[in-house]
This record gives sequence, structure tokens and C-alpha cells, in this order.
Amino acid sequence: MIKHNKWIGKIYRDAILSRTRYEKLCLDKNERITSFSKSFFNRFISKINSKIIISYPEVRKLYYALANLHKIKTNQLFLTSGVDGAIKNCFELFVSKGDKVITLNPTFAMVDIYCKIFQAKRFNINYDSKLRINVNNLIRSIDRKTSLIIIANPNSPTGTVIDKIDLEKIIKKANLLNIPILIDEAYYEFYNITSLPLIKKYKNLIIARTFSKAYGLAGLRVGYLISNKKIAKLLFNLKPMYEVNSIAILASTMMIKDSKIHKHYINETKKGFKLITKFLVNREIDFIKTYANFIYINVGNKINYFYKKLLKVGILTKKGLSIKGYKNYLRVTLGPEKEMKKIIKKLIKLKAI
Repeated sequence: MIKHNKWIGKIYRDAILSRTRYEKLCLDKNERITSFSKSFFNRFISKINSKIIISYPEVRKLYYALANLHKIKTNQLFLTSGVDGAIKNCFELFVSKGDKVITLNPTFAMVDIYCKIFQAKRFNINYDSKLRINVNNLIRSIDRKTSLIIIANPNSPTGTVIDKIDLEKIIKKANLLNIPILIDEAYYEFYNITSLPLIKKYKNLIIARTFSKAYGLAGLRVGYLISNKKIAKLLFNLKPMYEVNSIAILASTMMIKDSKIHKHYINETKKGFKLITKFLVNREIDFIKTYANFIYINVGNKINYFYKKLLKVGILTKKGLSIKGYKNYLRVTLGPEKEMKKIIKKLIKLKAI
């Protein structure tokens, strides 16, 4: 065996999917679930030429577009490969072997993976049986042994939030001890409340955003970090030769310029949410609404049966939360009414609800 870091072999990662997700109704990963309009897509394709493909990426357009969008300076930004890459970059900057990292539990799966890769000690703040976080416990857990705090707000997979007042209490305590805190706002556009204004007030705050959810560009892997210029400069020192590729830059800048596209999709998703929740209420079916673009539907103890049956007819969903009392809930990504009618129809046919 070639010499390597032995602990890496102990990290479990899912195998490469043996089947394609294309041509299916993908309600399992909280992506955009409908195609872009032909007019937008054709306009996007028309801008792709040989020069874009054969030349190295020019990232400045996207930096300027994001700075203008958020009314900040370009030196407060750092482009990443989705929020996944943003989290990794924060580990690279702040975390060393044996360091304490405070996170919510459960949360985005890559947080745990990076704790293992960087050999950090993950300190979990667990959700209770009512999907609540004890904020006081979280604040008490912040000490000088802590190297990084990661809070997804809204959180995935729970879809819950920590309110603005409590979140600032956490940021303030960490700031007093000079501990960086990363707020993952991947689902911001569905929640519409942000900690971004607090960057001017607290020197330890970093915000992560993505184009994968509301903007619908999950396949292009574009994310970014916003902070003060000192932290942003340190993050920038960690960048690869080019942060993102040329096609991703083109699509992202077009989406920023034409904000009607993602705003329209958000509005259509809200309509889909109203449709499916009205149906569930009328059927007296238990469900959990979230602050993100997904809900949980209680399908009872036959969840494996319904999950497999839906998969067989081309509808991908996600099984319940890893919290006691929520294992019989099917997670369904929300989208426009047309797609929500499809999942309703199939669930009725399968006698799930």
C-alpha cells in the first residue's frame, strides 16, 4: 500500500450514483425543479463561444456584479465552488488538527466531512424533539478552544432558523473571543432575512451564499463568501488559480442582471407550497413546513415503501430526519404548482395520503 494519511481511509463517503437523476422529477436535493425558459436558455447559449472555452476564466465581471448586488466592495468577496467550497475554505483558514468546531446537528453533511478531513473536534448543538436549538447552550459552548462556528440559517435538513436577535447574541459572544463564525445562507432567498448588515458591526462574521438554490444553477457550482476586507483577503490567498469556470461566471452574471428569473421562480414555488399544504390540511395529514424550499410529509411507517415506489415512477424524494420522531417524514422539494400536482397525484395513487 502506498503511504498515505491513514485516517482518511476511515471517512465514509457515498459511492458515485449508479443511475442518472436526469429526466426525473428531482424533489430530493432542493434544486430548481423546472427548466429555464427557452428565451433565457437560448440567450445564454448564444453567449458561449470558443474564446470562453479555450481561455482561462475572467472572474472580475462576477466580482463586480456581486459587489453591486450587495452594495459592498469587491475586496469583501471571495468566489467559491458552491457553499461546499466556501465551508472548506473556512476550514483551511481557521481550523487545525484537534481544534473545536461548533456546529448544529443535523446540518449540511459536508460540515461533518470537513471536521474529519481537518481532524477537528466537532461540538454538536443538537435539535430537540420539537426541532429547536438551545441558543443559551450554544453561547455557553463558545470558548477559547473554539476555532470556528458554523450555523446554517435556514438550516438544512431541518429547515429551521435561529431568529435575528439570538443569532446576533451568538455572533457577539464569538466576536468577544475573536472566534470566526460562518453563517451559511444558502436558502436566504426563501427566508429573506440575512445577517449581512452585521458584517459592518462584527469583525468575525462571514456569510456564505450560493447560486445553487433559488437561482437554479446547482450544476455549475458557484458560491461566494462575504466578510470584511481583512478576512476576505486571507480567504483570497487560499484560492486556486481560478475560483470558478467561465460558463459558471457567464450564467451567474446573467442571473444577477436579470433578477426577474429567480424572483419569478421563488413566487411560483410559493404558489406550489400553498397548493400542497392546502391539500395536506384538507386531508388532515401531518407535515412540517420550513423556511427553505422543502417540506416534510408524514407518510407513516411505510416510508421505505413509498420512497421506493416514487423512485420507480421517476420521482426522487428524501427520507426523514435523523431526529427521534421524524423518521417517517418524507422530504419533498417545493416547486411550481404543476410539479406539486404530480407528487400529490402519485401519493394519492400509492395511498400514501
